[in-house]
Amino acid sequence: AQFKLLEQKVREQVEGLQMDVDLITKSQQHTEIGSDFYHGGIVHPYHASLDPARFHQGLLERAVTGGTRIKTKCLVKKIEKKGEVYLLQTEAGTMTARQVVVATSGYTDRATPWHRRRIIPIGSYMIATESLKEELIDELIPKDRVITDTRKLVVYYRASPDRKRILFGGRVSLNETDPEKTVKPLHKKLSEIYPQLSETKISHSWMGFVGFTFDHMPHTGNHDGVHYAMGYCGSGVSLSSYFGTKLGQRISGLSQGNTVLTELQFQTRPFYSGNPWFLAPSILYYRLLDRYLS
Repeated sequence: AQFKLLEQKVREQVEGLQMDVDLITKSQQHTEIGSDFYHGGIVHPYHASLDPARFHQGLLERAVTGGTRIKTKCLVKKIEKKGEVYLLQTEAGTMTARQVVVATSGYTDRATPWHRRRIIPIGSYMIATESLKEELIDELIPKDRVITDTRKLVVYYRASPDRKRILFGGRVSLNETDPEKTVKPLHKKLSEIYPQLSETKISHSWMGFVGFTFDHMPHTGNHDGVHYAMGYCGSGVSLSSYFGTKLGQRISGLSQGNTVLTELQFQTRPFYSGNPWFLAPSILYYRLLDRYLS
């Protein structure tokens, strides 16, 4: 059923906004993935991936080389406007700034309550397998794709950049939990897709928070003089770089910093203060949809 929906979406793309994709039937899917779990899929031939840690390190080095001063482990507790400047109360003392940018997304806290009411932090949990033989990696992901699926509770996986491990992520608990507790259920999901890995050991587990929004759109703008960019709904590596560039241009007074998303209404909900109490029942509901409608 999901493959038919994918096929329909590809055929009904809006003229002028078509994505270049290839439909892969179940009989063809072994050219892309060494698994019989799925019933076909689509390939985005021009999509790409990168190592986000190295990308971050490269951006950091360029910023420092350009004269930017970085203060690490310095939690901002409060932002207060005083005259023409802002006072930032931090763990290391009070700092002053002419311009302030809030770009905390899934880690938005009580220091910026207006933004916190508009971000839904959701934990993303990951595991990495032990080192695998080259021929097994070639069997599992022969064309080095980054893979996800159409379930409501999606999983996402790829070979590590050195093609020695499989990196696998998803959501396996109703509430946020310790990454160590997600190893077994994530490994079980991985083994459902790749039975070849059922006896493979897991070497690493970790998690991080992604920032979702009520309208499933990223947001950038200005509230009470404070600039912001956040809410990338799981696509922050690419979108945050783009939004950061545009936000920097706007602060510099450049017109090219404006986009169709600038000042898009940033929605919240009554009685929501940043604690996603509705997450557990939503995940349970999506599990039922995946079980009975997939």
